[in-house]
Amino acid sequence: MEFNKELITALAHGDAQAQEQIKTLPTSVRMALGLAVDQLRRDENIIPMNGGFSVFEQKKSSYVDDDAVREAMQRRMDIERENRERQEQAQEAFIAEQTRLAMERSRAGLPRNDRLPR
Repeated sequence: MEFNKELITALAHGDAQAQEQIKTLPTSVRMALGLAVDQLRRDENIIPMNGGFSVFEQKKSSYVDDDAVREAMQRRMDIERENRERQEQAQEAFIAEQTRLAMERSRAGLPRNDRLPR
């Protein structure tokens, strides 16, 4: 995209009026402008007066409640542990049932299930 060189230069220097002018532009155009501004800053070693307009600006981080995160992680770990225990119990019950069935077949003189003729 071709942009007005004066606008890009003003943005590179951190001009507040230029930043106000571009606020109404679509996001894709602002991103293209930001790339052009960053390229100009790199090419001409421009350091803006106020930090200025950049594609790489990060939003202010919001407060994170450590206790809520810890509780959520603990709940998740508890659920995973319960699921694992339930799975192990089901597996043990299946093995016990298969063993019981194999013993009954053996006592009755029948061949094992895994050795039935095909």
